[in-house]
Amino acid sequence: MIAGLLLLAAGAADSPVEPQWPQQVTAADMARLEQWKQALEIGRAGVIGAGEGAQLAARSPLFETDAALAGSDIPQGLYNCSITKLDGDAEGGLPYIAYPPFKCRVVNQNGRKHFTKLTGSQRTIGWIDKLAGDRSVYLGTLIYHYENSLVPYGKTAKRDQAAVVQRIGSNHWRMLFPFPAYESKVDVMELTPAK
Repeated sequence: MIAGLLLLAAGAADSPVEPQWPQQVTAADMARLEQWKQALEIGRAGVIGAGEGAQLAARSPLFETDAALAGSDIPQGLYNCSITKLDGDAEGGLPYIAYPPFKCRVVNQNGRKHFTKLTGSQRTIGWIDKLAGDRSVYLGTLIYHYENSLVPYGKTAKRDQAAVVQRIGSNHWRMLFPFPAYESKVDVMELTPAK
């Protein structure tokens, strides 16, 4: 599977610049990215097993495994970005936690997409690289709202953020964070343009 993601990166002929994530991604994050579908299925199963499957159905196609459409290259702009955590940890974690929308921004910088979660107590900052097909890859780092500087990606495993980015509708994207360091089996960020 790692070879498969690298081939997708190499085949991203419509990318304006050579994808940089294959040289930057940590081994741990590559393994997580390869398991995005498994993480989503485990997360869904945990929510359904807890009797909260209606929460998933109400937000279809956000949590559907095969929801990705062509054109994952998210445009520059401001977005509403809501985060949902599926299948929380056994020690007091909840099976389904949905947060209200935050503000996020995507900016074109030198042929790449820079992503910033602007609001909330936990933020992420990093880069989105386009793959061939229906996926892009996000690599970033976690920063708390009270901090003035960030730990660069790849320096601290618990701060590293890795996600698969997919378009799931007209002006509708998701970022899937498989097996994050805290609280859940998968985090799903839903992104829609801010009005």
